[in-house]
Amino acid sequence: MATPRFRYDVFLSFRGEDTRHGFTGNLYKALCNRGIHTFIDDEDLQRGEEITPSLRKAIEESRIAIVVLSQNYASSSFCLDELATILHCHTQGHLVLPVFYKVQPSDVRHQRGSYGEELTKHQRRFKDKEKLQKWKMALRQVADLSGYHFKDADGYEYKFIESVVDRVCHKINPARLHVADYPVGLGPQVLELKKLLNVECGDGFHMIGIHGMGGVGKTTLALALYNLIADYFDSSCFVQNVREKSKKHGLEHLQSIILSNLLGAKDINLTSEHQGISMIQLLLQRKKVLLILDDVDRCEQLQALTGSPDWFGPGSRVIITTRDTQLLASHQVKGTYEVDTLDAKDALQLLTWKAFKTEQVDPSYMEVLNDVVTYASGLPLALEVIGSNLFAKSVEQWKSAINQYKRIPNNKIQEILKVSFDALEEEEKCVFLDIACCFEGYELTKVEVMLRALYDDCMKYHIGVLVQKSLIKINYPGIIVMHDLIGDMGKQIDQRESSKKPGKGRRLWLPKDIIQVLMDNTGTSETEILCLDLSISEKEETLEWNANAFRRMKNLKILIIRNGKFSKGPNYFPESLRILEWHGYPSNCLPSNSHPNKLVTCKLPNSSFTSFGFNGSSKKFKNLTELNFDNCKILTRIPDVSDLPNLEKLSFERCERVIAVDDSIGFLNKLKILKAQHCTKLRRFPPLNLPSLKVLQLSHCYSLENFPEILGKMGNIREPFLFKVGIEELPVSFQHLTGLHELYAECDFLQLNSSVLTSSLTGFFANGCKEWKWINSKDGEEVGSRVSSTLRSFEQLHEAGKTDFVLPGGSIPEWLDKESWGPSISFWFRNQFPPKVLCFFIASVRNDIIYHLVRPVVLINGKVQGYKAGYYMHEVMAELDHMQLFDLHVLPFSEDLMKMASEKEWKHVEITYQGLLINSFIKAMGIHIVKSERRGMEDIRYDDPNTTTKVWPCNFSVTFLPFFFRFLFALILFLTLLIHLDFVNLSSLCVFNLRF
Repeated sequence: MATPRFRYDVFLSFRGEDTRHGFTGNLYKALCNRGIHTFIDDEDLQRGEEITPSLRKAIEESRIAIVVLSQNYASSSFCLDELATILHCHTQGHLVLPVFYKVQPSDVRHQRGSYGEELTKHQRRFKDKEKLQKWKMALRQVADLSGYHFKDADGYEYKFIESVVDRVCHKINPARLHVADYPVGLGPQVLELKKLLNVECGDGFHMIGIHGMGGVGKTTLALALYNLIADYFDSSCFVQNVREKSKKHGLEHLQSIILSNLLGAKDINLTSEHQGISMIQLLLQRKKVLLILDDVDRCEQLQALTGSPDWFGPGSRVIITTRDTQLLASHQVKGTYEVDTLDAKDALQLLTWKAFKTEQVDPSYMEVLNDVVTYASGLPLALEVIGSNLFAKSVEQWKSAINQYKRIPNNKIQEILKVSFDALEEEEKCVFLDIACCFEGYELTKVEVMLRALYDDCMKYHIGVLVQKSLIKINYPGIIVMHDLIGDMGKQIDQRESSKKPGKGRRLWLPKDIIQVLMDNTGTSETEILCLDLSISEKEETLEWNANAFRRMKNLKILIIRNGKFSKGPNYFPESLRILEWHGYPSNCLPSNSHPNKLVTCKLPNSSFTSFGFNGSSKKFKNLTELNFDNCKILTRIPDVSDLPNLEKLSFERCERVIAVDDSIGFLNKLKILKAQHCTKLRRFPPLNLPSLKVLQLSHCYSLENFPEILGKMGNIREPFLFKVGIEELPVSFQHLTGLHELYAECDFLQLNSSVLTSSLTGFFANGCKEWKWINSKDGEEVGSRVSSTLRSFEQLHEAGKTDFVLPGGSIPEWLDKESWGPSISFWFRNQFPPKVLCFFIASVRNDIIYHLVRPVVLINGKVQGYKAGYYMHEVMAELDHMQLFDLHVLPFSEDLMKMASEKEWKHVEITYQGLLINSFIKAMGIHIVKSERRGMEDIRYDDPNTTTKVWPCNFSVTFLPFFFRFLFALILFLTLLIHLDFVNLSSLCVFNLRF
């Protein structure tokens, strides 16, 4: 049956005198007998010189055109016009089947024999060379299409006609593939994929990959897509289970399937993959085909089945489903689509349909249904398996089954998920099990550091493979996550591989096993990872354990204890230990008889240290790169760390009793991160000479009286945050922070010396400062916030290279060229946009607002410039008013402004703001255009040069005048009306408190 956009299934094009009462008549009858709606013209329609509009419409409304190219076809100009129209429709997606009836395709293509003779006659008869050229082009194009060739010695015509009709039937009524009993959530994804494929475009070749974890619905989605777009192609083929079939039958078997389906042929027997490759290249290079390869897992499969774009004709599409994104990348598949799990709503709908065969469900089942949805985490495979297994079961049976699934996962689900695991190399399998059992939910960078202790420098590669195989994902901001059922699969595999006796496995992660090992001292040298994370109820109980429990674990490399109260500290750590992370470490020092020389990371937050607890033996830890003592409530001092030359990260945040920091911290050459936030009693910070330092955090150190002296150049710090600190002045040595880009400060009072502002600093933001003071180091002049309108305070900041800064206060600088009361300001220019335009604004902000998102927008002659790029500001001001000054040329679209030339034509520039919150608004704006050496101000105007030559004073807004006149006119009119109506005496106007 024809689709709605087509009126006919088939349009027959033929030379009536040649084949109407023979071949074409028989073909027409055979088509009609098979229920195919076919258009065949009346003899009257071909009597004119050109095809009629009704015939043209019939061609456009037919899905397939069969062109019977007989001996005298080219003798008819009518037929040639008809052919040209058909070929035009072919470019718009219509299928054209040429039938070479007792003529050679090469004669048609090259216009030889009768075709050459007839075209020569047309050339003498017609003077329209363009039309002749169109006919020749149409003949070449139709001869290049895949069609049928009937010769005198080919046997019975009726069998030949049957083969043509069979193919038409296949195209008109293609076999629709079963997608799913309940295709929940497929619609939007199928439409998105169709858009990605651009099937409406008849030219070019597109190959896309559909990827995702096992059981997520890649095959189901591909089936639905196949049914939607198959009609756009000459022929189509869906090869399911490529991985499994290639193992069982070989790739030549799959090549035979592809050739049979796409050519409509039978009994294609291939002797080798190489023969199959040659035949696919030779026989399909002119056909517009749709080929879907499902569940591909090896590059060899793609190389044998869809080697390169030139294997298929123009407009062809190849779709690949796989779990392995690296496979797609290696085959240069650029268009990819990741299939995600179902959201909770669709998951519940699918489960309900599968379990009850209806959308309506007894309310008593809702709780257990939601439990299953949570357990399955949106995986369609799990939802369908569980729904089918629990069909027609009672609520109690559902509850029992769910508990069973949580304890022992369903085998059918696990088998499908395990396919990806089985494809891994041995070391990759180990990394996957490490993550599944111990490190899921950790930051990627931390996992790489920890597992590098086990696998040296291959860690990034191994994790990359797991991502490519869809076993794990890296979510923002760099967290490793995996589907719950994949995590369960990994844990189940690890439990099967480990000995039944606790303590003999490579990794210990089950709390009950770990507690038993620690209590009974039954550890072994086989254990390399111990990761204990107790539940909320378990961690409150004090654990009595054997303090020598780690002595037997001679190969222990990673020890992580995140929760748990231990009765005492350990007596020993093995020398093999590289990662030590123990939250709430139960002793005030590390074991004195341990020599963990390989220790790289030592994180002991929430512990009971008064000092670092090295017992004077810090030389043991010369390989240490990370040291963390956050939230150690009784830690009072940070001792000498000079024996830790490789330290890169040092953190002692929220150590509220720390009052002293040893000077040695300032001379760690490799230190990159130094965090001391919320050390509320710390008054002094030692001098710093840390060339590698990138992060310095001192915020919320309320008692800190000084910013540390900078003893040498430190060029890696970009944005130090000084929120809620007692610092009142930045030292002169602050200028040694040569890589500084922006400085954020929040304190009651801040004094700035011009010498501290480095040349690289482009922005300064004084958030919440009640008072600030600027001192020019050259002449010692002080400029405070109360006189912030002076030119010097702003000019000196800008001359120092500062393009953006925010300060408290609300006075308008006197040096502005123009000011405006409101959120916009304008000026005129000609020739070239000014090279430097300083923009100033005053905003009122409510104290309870956290962020204020505003962005300057530049309009030239009313047209927005660079709106999409935007320029966001999100400074928090505690004062009612704050002011900001920035150079317009720091905006992302400033280059476009500089390129804009107007010669002598004046252009109007308006600067305004978009995205203002209701509680934050611009009170006033101003601009200052800096003169350049090459040009003065003759090309800049602040009034309209097209209407007046008067220049208004710089401190009076032109934009204010219309409002002024309107108000004055309204006031006069109002008073006149009152007097005229004698409603009030003029003397009574004193009761009005009019303010202007």
